[in-house]
Amino acid sequence: MAEEKVVYKVVATDENHEVNVESYDWNKSTQEIITFSFFGGYTTMTLPMGIIAQRFGGKRPIMLALFVNGVVCICTPWVPLVGGWVAMSASRVLQGLTQAAMFPSIHSLLAKWVPLSERGRLSTYVYTGSQAGTILAFQLSGLFAGSPVLGWPVSFWVFGTLSLICFCLLGYFGVGSPHEHPSITAEEMAFILHDGAVDVVPKKRKTPWRHILTCKAVWGLVITHAGSALAYLLILTEIPVYMNHILGVDLKRNGLYSSLPYIALFLMAIVFGNVADFLANRKLMSVVNIRRTANTIAMVLSGLFLLAFSCVHSTVLAVTLLIIALGLHAGTHVAFHINHIDLAPNFAGPIMALGNTVANLTGLLAPVIVSNIVMDDVKNHRKWQYVFIIVAVFMFITNTIYVVFAKGTVQPWNFYGEEENDAEEKEMTNKTDKQLNKKNSLQDVIR
Repeated sequence: MAEEKVVYKVVATDENHEVNVESYDWNKSTQEIITFSFFGGYTTMTLPMGIIAQRFGGKRPIMLALFVNGVVCICTPWVPLVGGWVAMSASRVLQGLTQAAMFPSIHSLLAKWVPLSERGRLSTYVYTGSQAGTILAFQLSGLFAGSPVLGWPVSFWVFGTLSLICFCLLGYFGVGSPHEHPSITAEEMAFILHDGAVDVVPKKRKTPWRHILTCKAVWGLVITHAGSALAYLLILTEIPVYMNHILGVDLKRNGLYSSLPYIALFLMAIVFGNVADFLANRKLMSVVNIRRTANTIAMVLSGLFLLAFSCVHSTVLAVTLLIIALGLHAGTHVAFHINHIDLAPNFAGPIMALGNTVANLTGLLAPVIVSNIVMDDVKNHRKWQYVFIIVAVFMFITNTIYVVFAKGTVQPWNFYGEEENDAEEKEMTNKTDKQLNKKNSLQDVIR
């Protein structure tokens, strides 16, 4: 049983009063359980959420995620008071279960709304919201936590409120597909749907899992997604420990060092998106070669800079190399990350859910690799280098698999169920005609 203890720390005093901030003294294992709870819920529900997004569209699952996470986030400072670390873990599971809807649902919406000529730009604009949120969270959380007046709970209240505001905005302004938009023009509709790869009017298509699971191009992007996730989670979770013990820099306390790599990721994603569309629209490169090239930059070049990062002892040089590595990794946004839409826009949500599930399971290997190689010897530079070598090699191998099997054209099974839908529509038309004929015959008899 984990030890529960509430501690009140004096963070500021003046002549009239002192300000107390409540904190929870949990041991390391309990903290890890709470952290893992989110990823457990997220990974478990990712694939089902892809199926839900496919069936009901992307808008409603995202709204559910925003609402639940907003409410839970606002309540988080009080949750441990009610049920301790167990209640805290349960709340994190709930957040993970609902946040699993985000990527599959966003992909489902992008497939319906984004034309091929703007796929690189608009997709990166949407997904860079994640990096923008990370940068904002780093800065505001540090500001609130260090404030003698506000304290750490304010971070949860602010971000929870922002989530609920986004929920309201999406509910009021958001539309699941072009044909549902009340004021869209015929020209706009034609521009969005001109390539004919996505259903103009949503059809009840059953997800063709047999075709998806036997498609080499799908497995290519799923495997490289796993390689990308392992590298990203290593940077997100283990780099702060490495920088602290090897280079003597506490990234958690240094907002500038914490934010710079993600600022680079944000800016470079936009650059990659615009360059990809330029090359595609000018017919300078085929879609599949754009995906291959961007993925190689994001996995191979980024991996090389990550290796270089592990070999230097200068803090400034290390941070510079990390910024370049993460900036180049932004190429994934116009590589495997939107290749799902290239292959099958009608089933982009389920395919993204499949890839995201495998990627998150693979990403959990990052702390396992570190704990088995570095163990408690966190100041051993050579052991850390072994970790970076393993991750970089994994990035190189998964990129090679993607490059070999990648495709940039719509697959035939994107229209899976076309015959069933046509037969159903024909049956409905015949039924309507029979009812009209019956009604006309009855009127003739009355006359």
